[in-house]
Amino acid sequence: MKYLFLLLIVFAGIWWIRQQRKPDQPSTKKLGPQVMLPCAHCGTHVPEDDAIRGTQGMYCSKAHRDSHEG
Repeated sequence: MKYLFLLLIVFAGIWWIRQQRKPDQPSTKKLGPQVMLPCAHCGTHVPEDDAIRGTQGMYCSKAHRDSHEG
């Protein structure tokens, strides 16, 4: 019985330590739905915050922007 109690204490300690080590969620990221924009080169939809702005539209990467705009 004392080993069961000791095992319970060990598991509770491990659980408590793991709860303390969880990082807080960054406040800069938006929670909930995000606006998705299609890439002007390949058509892949990317979140508005991650899209690369170009003179002829929005792109999913710098390589696609450079390839499409010359």
